[in-house]
Amino acid sequence: MSYYASFQGRVYLGERNANGDPINVRSPGNVADLSLALKTDVIEHYESQTGQRAVDLRLVKQKSATVALTIEEFTKENLSLALYGNHVTDAGGSVTGEPVGGATPIVGDRYFLAHPKVSALSLVDSAGTPATLTAGTHYTADEDFGAVQFLDITGLTAPFKASYTFGAVTEIGIFTQPLPERFLRLEGVNTAASNAKVLIELYRVAFDPLKKFDIISNDLNKFEMEGSLLADSTKPYDAVLGQFGRIVQLG
Repeated sequence: MSYYASFQGRVYLGERNANGDPINVRSPGNVADLSLALKTDVIEHYESQTGQRAVDLRLVKQKSATVALTIEEFTKENLSLALYGNHVTDAGGSVTGEPVGGATPIVGDRYFLAHPKVSALSLVDSAGTPATLTAGTHYTADEDFGAVQFLDITGLTAPFKASYTFGAVTEIGIFTQPLPERFLRLEGVNTAASNAKVLIELYRVAFDPLKKFDIISNDLNKFEMEGSLLADSTKPYDAVLGQFGRIVQLG
């Protein structure tokens, strides 16, 4: 019988309540890579009696572990975890008289509205009796991104003012939440052993913020996340299984 291993499976991440139990558990989607690295810091003692100066003692001073995973799905929850951010949904609304372009707008420059996903856009000048600007003649607009470029503003009075409606969007901030801790669970199969099932649980992972985000790339974008495996003080110390996690062979 062989004991080779090649794991695949679905990863789950959950927040933790005061008792250390996972709550609000969800899957981040396809996880291309998941790894665990253990490390010890040791003190080595060298004897001074034989002339060999040989190591006669290794004392473990510290133990640590790191977790790394590669997430490929760009959900608002994954972005929030990677960016130390929160996500909010703007339900949409309307704007009247928003200044666009400042006092001296320049033809050809791109100016941004306060909101994307715009519809029913109209622009007027700020003369006593506002003149309505004509799309395609005086300006062009990218309504999805909420951007305006002026084409011809001869005889018009700046600043120009925009009125429009805007649709619902989801926004994710950056560095708006403290260090996130997650319970991590893999429900997997060993493809090198007839898909025998395996369960891996890491009780407490403190994730670092995203180190690199290749926004423009020729490959699929992905999140490469790292974090530290922490001891779970809510679990009584067990000399066999400890307080960090467990691997369970189900088949």
